[in-house]
Amino acid sequence: MYKLKYLFPVFLLFTFTFLSCEEEEDEPDEPDPVEINANSIIPANSFGRPNNNLGCIEINSRITTIEVWDHGTIDGDIVSIIANGNTIIDEQVLDGPGSPISTTYDFGFNGFNYVTLYAHNTGSIAPNTCTIAINGVEFFLEANLDTNGSVDVVVSGFGVDCDDAQGNTGGGNGNGNGNGNGNGATTGDVIFWTNQDYGCGPISVNVPGVGSTVINGYYGSAPDCTDTSFGGVFNDLPPGSYAFNASCQNITWDGTINITANSCLRFQLTY
Repeated sequence: MYKLKYLFPVFLLFTFTFLSCEEEEDEPDEPDPVEINANSIIPANSFGRPNNNLGCIEINSRITTIEVWDHGTIDGDIVSIIANGNTIIDEQVLDGPGSPISTTYDFGFNGFNYVTLYAHNTGSIAPNTCTIAINGVEFFLEANLDTNGSVDVVVSGFGVDCDDAQGNTGGGNGNGNGNGNGNGATTGDVIFWTNQDYGCGPISVNVPGVGSTVINGYYGSAPDCTDTSFGGVFNDLPPGSYAFNASCQNITWDGTINITANSCLRFQLTY
């Protein structure tokens, strides 16, 4: 009896210590913090083709539903969609908005992420075009067999928004080749350009309802919207989609551009 009197408190202490340790072990680990990207991360190239930055959208959640369909006439466009370097739609034929290709994707970052359109063909009507909806936020992308179309996707609410894309468009390489035009967050710019002389003379570019310009030279790399050396620039356009057509002696182009606020769209005409 004497021994039990002293052993009982020891037993209680051991039991309390064991349960306390067990409770500590059962506590879940704290999740790793999600990295916040304050600037565009669009790479200069994807799958061997340069990425043409076509603008920026904002969404409210990293976990998304993504839907893709042909923009305009259904003409057999075959596409792959890349998000943050991951192929989330692989070489599929686009249908209309009534039959979109649908997938889910968890963007890895708060702040800047990106989506890129890679064209496997240009359908029967060039270029390859698609509408993408991310959690219901729709935007337009186009690509050809020489360049991809990319867009910044910003998960908002972390002190980062599309205004921070200024100065970082055109491949996300941090070289300051954005528009730098100081026109605020209500309008955007576009420069139509080529990287070679097609031997057909000056290229006339018309954006219905906006005006016309002439491209009279070519660049070695994507130019700035402030570079008017060879023409092709339209400034201060309200955000939205615009049809365009361009031509020289024996070559014509037509399509749609997507202007976003406070951004420079560098649209390459290829042939």
